Amino acid sequence: MQIEELIRDYLPQVKIMQLATSVNDQPWACTIHYYSDDSLNLYWISTVARNHSQHIKQNPKVSATILVHENTPEEKYVIGISIAGTAELIGQKVEEQIGASYVQKLGRDPSLISDIASGVNPHKFYRLKPSKIVLFDSKNFSDNPRQEWDLNN
Repeated sequence: MQIEELIRDYLPQVKIMQLATSVNDQPWACTIHYYSDDSLNLYWISTVARNHSQHIKQNPKVSATILVHENTPEEKYVIGISIAGTAELIGQKVEEQIGASYVQKLGRDPSLISDIASGVNPHKFYRLKPSKIVLFDSKNFSDNPRQEWDLNN
Protein backbone atom coordinates (compact mmCIF):
# COMPACT_ATOMS: atom_id res chain seq x y z
CA MET A 1 0.00 0.00 0.00
CA GLN A 2 1.06 3.57 -0.58
CA ILE A 3 1.65 5.96 2.32
CA GLU A 4 -1.27 8.22 1.41
CA GLU A 5 -3.67 5.29 1.15
CA LEU A 6 -2.63 3.98 4.56
CA ILE A 7 -2.96 7.40 6.19
CA ARG A 8 -6.42 7.85 4.68
CA ASP A 9 -7.34 4.41 6.02
CA TYR A 10 -5.90 4.96 9.52
CA LEU A 11 -7.17 8.48 10.35
CA PRO A 12 -10.88 7.54 10.54
CA GLN A 13 -10.10 4.52 12.76
CA VAL A 14 -8.96 6.63 15.73
CA LYS A 15 -10.93 9.22 17.68
CA ILE A 16 -8.22 10.83 19.80
CA MET A 17 -5.08 12.78 18.99
CA GLN A 18 -2.49 14.62 21.01
CA LEU A 19 -2.13 18.23 19.90
CA ALA A 20 1.06 20.17 20.60
CA THR A 21 1.26 23.96 20.58
CA SER A 22 3.91 26.45 21.62
CA VAL A 23 4.13 30.12 22.53
CA ASN A 24 7.27 31.94 23.73
CA ASP A 25 9.23 28.68 23.85
CA GLN A 26 6.64 27.14 26.18
CA PRO A 27 5.26 23.95 24.66
CA TRP A 28 1.88 22.48 25.55
CA ALA A 29 0.28 19.15 24.66
CA CYS A 30 -3.30 18.07 25.13
CA THR A 31 -5.57 15.21 24.16
CA ILE A 32 -8.59 15.97 21.99
CA HIS A 33 -11.21 14.14 19.94
CA TYR A 34 -11.03 14.76 16.19
CA TYR A 35 -12.62 14.13 12.81
CA SER A 36 -10.62 14.11 9.56
CA ASP A 37 -12.01 15.02 6.14
CA ASP A 38 -11.06 13.85 2.63
CA SER A 39 -8.41 16.58 2.41
CA LEU A 40 -6.79 15.19 5.59
CA ASN A 41 -7.73 18.26 7.62
CA LEU A 42 -8.39 17.47 11.27
CA TYR A 43 -11.28 19.13 13.11
CA TRP A 44 -12.03 19.42 16.82
CA ILE A 45 -14.01 21.57 19.19
CA SER A 46 -12.68 23.55 22.10
CA THR A 47 -13.37 26.71 24.02
CA VAL A 48 -11.31 29.77 23.18
CA ALA A 49 -10.14 29.99 26.82
CA ARG A 50 -8.27 26.67 26.71
CA ASN A 51 -4.48 26.83 26.77
CA HIS A 52 -4.11 25.23 23.32
CA SER A 53 -6.71 27.60 21.85
CA GLN A 54 -4.85 30.61 23.26
CA HIS A 55 -1.60 29.25 21.83
CA ILE A 56 -3.14 28.75 18.37
CA LYS A 57 -4.32 32.37 18.43
CA GLN A 58 -0.71 33.50 18.95
CA ASN A 59 1.13 30.79 16.99
CA PRO A 60 -0.86 28.68 14.51
CA LYS A 61 2.04 26.26 13.87
CA VAL A 62 1.11 23.01 15.61
CA SER A 63 1.81 19.31 15.56
CA ALA A 64 -0.29 16.29 16.41
CA THR A 65 0.25 12.61 17.05
CA ILE A 66 -2.18 9.75 16.66
CA LEU A 67 -1.54 6.24 17.95
CA VAL A 68 -3.15 3.79 15.54
CA HIS A 69 -1.76 0.52 16.90
CA GLU A 70 0.32 -0.25 19.95
CA ASN A 71 2.76 -3.16 20.04
CA THR A 72 1.19 -6.18 21.78
CA PRO A 73 2.37 -9.75 22.41
CA GLU A 74 -0.12 -10.94 19.76
CA GLU A 75 0.50 -8.19 17.20
CA LYS A 76 4.12 -7.08 17.31
CA TYR A 77 3.99 -3.83 15.38
CA VAL A 78 3.50 -0.12 15.96
CA ILE A 79 1.54 2.30 13.81
CA GLY A 80 1.51 6.01 14.56
CA ILE A 81 0.93 9.23 12.67
CA SER A 82 2.69 12.53 13.34
CA ILE A 83 1.40 15.68 11.69
CA ALA A 84 2.86 19.17 11.34
CA GLY A 85 0.71 21.99 10.06
CA THR A 86 -1.29 25.10 10.73
CA ALA A 87 -4.27 25.30 13.05
CA GLU A 88 -7.03 27.86 12.89
CA LEU A 89 -10.19 28.82 14.67
CA ILE A 90 -13.13 28.23 12.34
CA GLY A 91 -15.74 29.45 14.79
CA GLN A 92 -19.27 28.44 15.65
CA LYS A 93 -20.36 27.29 12.20
CA VAL A 94 -18.87 24.62 9.96
CA GLU A 95 -19.97 23.03 6.73
CA GLU A 96 -22.92 20.74 7.34
CA GLN A 97 -21.00 17.63 6.24
CA ILE A 98 -18.12 18.34 8.63
CA GLY A 99 -20.46 18.84 11.58
CA ALA A 100 -22.49 15.73 10.76
CA SER A 101 -19.36 13.62 10.29
CA TYR A 102 -17.83 14.92 13.53
CA VAL A 103 -20.98 14.02 15.47
CA GLN A 104 -21.24 10.60 13.82
CA LYS A 105 -17.59 9.60 14.29
CA LEU A 106 -17.53 10.60 17.94
CA GLY A 107 -21.02 9.35 18.80
CA ARG A 108 -22.24 12.75 19.95
CA ASP A 109 -25.80 14.03 20.03
CA PRO A 110 -26.58 15.82 16.72
CA SER A 111 -27.85 18.82 18.72
CA LEU A 112 -24.19 19.56 19.54
CA ILE A 113 -23.75 21.30 16.17
CA SER A 114 -26.82 23.53 16.52
CA ASP A 115 -25.94 24.27 20.15
CA ILE A 116 -22.46 25.42 19.09
CA ALA A 117 -23.86 27.42 16.16
CA SER A 118 -26.39 29.19 18.40
CA GLY A 119 -23.87 29.89 21.15
CA VAL A 120 -25.67 27.73 23.74
CA ASN A 121 -22.54 25.59 23.79
CA PRO A 122 -19.39 27.73 24.19
CA HIS A 123 -17.19 25.45 22.07
CA LYS A 124 -15.86 26.52 18.68
CA PHE A 125 -14.53 24.48 15.79
CA TYR A 126 -10.84 24.35 14.97
CA ARG A 127 -9.03 22.89 11.98
CA LEU A 128 -5.49 21.60 11.50
CA LYS A 129 -4.30 21.77 7.89
CA PRO A 130 -1.36 19.38 7.56
CA SER A 131 1.80 20.37 5.72
CA LYS A 132 3.75 17.21 6.57
CA ILE A 133 2.65 13.78 7.76
CA VAL A 134 5.00 11.12 9.06
CA LEU A 135 3.65 7.59 9.18
CA PHE A 136 5.50 5.21 11.47
CA ASP A 137 4.28 1.76 10.41
CA SER A 138 6.36 -1.27 11.35
CA LYS A 139 3.63 -3.59 10.04
CA ASN A 140 3.68 -2.45 6.40
CA PHE A 141 7.20 -1.02 6.27
CA SER A 142 9.21 -3.34 8.53
CA ASP A 143 12.57 -2.43 6.92
CA ASN A 144 11.97 1.33 7.17
CA PRO A 145 8.89 2.10 9.29
CA ARG A 146 9.28 5.89 9.16
CA GLN A 147 7.59 7.16 5.99
CA GLU A 148 7.38 10.90 5.40
CA TRP A 149 4.86 12.68 3.18
CA ASP A 150 5.35 16.39 2.46
CA LEU A 151 1.94 17.74 1.40
CA ASN A 152 3.47 20.97 0.08
CA ASN A 153 5.16 19.10 -2.79
